[in-house]
Amino acid sequence: MSARSSSRRPFAWTEKELDEDVLPDRRQLVTALQEICRQLVITTADGGTQTHPTQAQAAEYLNISETALTRYLRGQRIPPDGVAAFIFDTACRDAGGGQTLGLTREELLELRTRAEQERCGNCQRNREAARAAAQRLRALQGTHEQLKRSTAERARELRELRQRAAALKQETQRMRAAHLRPAREAGPQKVEEAARASALLPVPRRQGDRQQSKNAALTSRHVGHRAEELLRSGRPDSTLALLRHTAEAYSPMEVALLVALLRTQGQDGLADNLVHIYARDRNDQDVMRAALILHEQQAVADAETLLRTAAAHPGSALSRAEGPRPPR
Repeated sequence: MSARSSSRRPFAWTEKELDEDVLPDRRQLVTALQEICRQLVITTADGGTQTHPTQAQAAEYLNISETALTRYLRGQRIPPDGVAAFIFDTACRDAGGGQTLGLTREELLELRTRAEQERCGNCQRNREAARAAAQRLRALQGTHEQLKRSTAERARELRELRQRAAALKQETQRMRAAHLRPAREAGPQKVEEAARASALLPVPRRQGDRQQSKNAALTSRHVGHRAEELLRSGRPDSTLALLRHTAEAYSPMEVALLVALLRTQGQDGLADNLVHIYARDRNDQDVMRAALILHEQQAVADAETLLRTAAAHPGSALSRAEGPRPPR
């Protein structure tokens, strides 16, 4: 075997730099292996000796790959028990005895065992950390799925509420059209009078308008039952959304009837919220109509609350109608 020419000092290839994460017992094993490899003496094919072999020559001499030898000497891998023993025996033979190696065969194998146990302990800690991380990940995934289901349920409820509001709005328009149809049949003058009465007086006092009040009361009662069901189901957000849609879609007469109905059923909280939302969101004409109907329904307190809320709310219709107040 021919020697490889090099300007580096002998056995410089055994002086490997170790990474910072190399554990203490493994570091001791690597140091011992580096020292042992410096005792190798290779016999060449012509019978000569190579006292300062290269790393490639040493790897071939030890019957291992050069890559594996590099990893052993850098602490990246722990040599198997048999490989460690073979390296020691070969170097011991080449050095003429174990006294120059600085440790015995048993001590080298003990170092290798401690390094292996040290690695296993570190792996065990890593496995425990990995299991804890996996558990947290599963918990987060479960929470994520629950939030997705909750969001989908809220979206479905919102769609249902919007559909219900649209249906109620259509029903209101249909009832108004049914109320005006007899007037149309009576002639243009009657149509004009009926339209003016519907616009100016939400609850006409004439005997012929009882059907409209009856239909509105039935519609309001249905919404009241729906609001009560939502309240019992523990979904206040859905109840509030239904009240908002009701305040937007219902006429003053229907809202007033619904407030009275809720008071009758003992749903004071719902009635208070509906009065507040209606006073805040509707114009002054609708608010005054609803207050008039509440007054006629003997709901004087609700009528007064409706007017006071509309007047006191910043930007409300009644506040705009009154204009800016002089400073006190």
